[in-house]
Amino acid sequence: MAENLLHQLKGWSALKVTVLHHGACPINRDCGACENLNSKFLIVSDKRTIEEEGKDTQRFKKAGAKQVLWLKAKPEGLRSGLKQALSKMKEAKGIIVESTSALKYLKPDLAIFVKKENSASKPSAREILNKVDIMLNEWI
Repeated sequence: MAENLLHQLKGWSALKVTVLHHGACPINRDCGACENLNSKFLIVSDKRTIEEEGKDTQRFKKAGAKQVLWLKAKPEGLRSGLKQALSKMKEAKGIIVESTSALKYLKPDLAIFVKKENSASKPSAREILNKVDIMLNEWI
């Protein structure tokens, strides 16, 4: 969904947000996103990581995002990490933020929730459903 929007919205940027989890992964994947951090958050901007094959950030870049950042945050660093990451995107016409957790702290002009058919929602997604403007089902 974000890639489709980025194809249409020329000059927009994208922010991928990953909130690190302690213990078992809520989506049962070993994507490497939840490695230990020495700080409350990390903003990733290096080209090699952003353009890594198969990552959301790479799909955003290929879709035409002007700038792509990846915010990795511990739950207690999410608010300050969002503030700092978004401040780095001041030149963008607009920003697509791929995250459910970010809705705890952001008030976007439009919030779209895309749920894959037959998939379980993460706890962070269930917490923000009342803040969503549009809910779509994605068929695989």
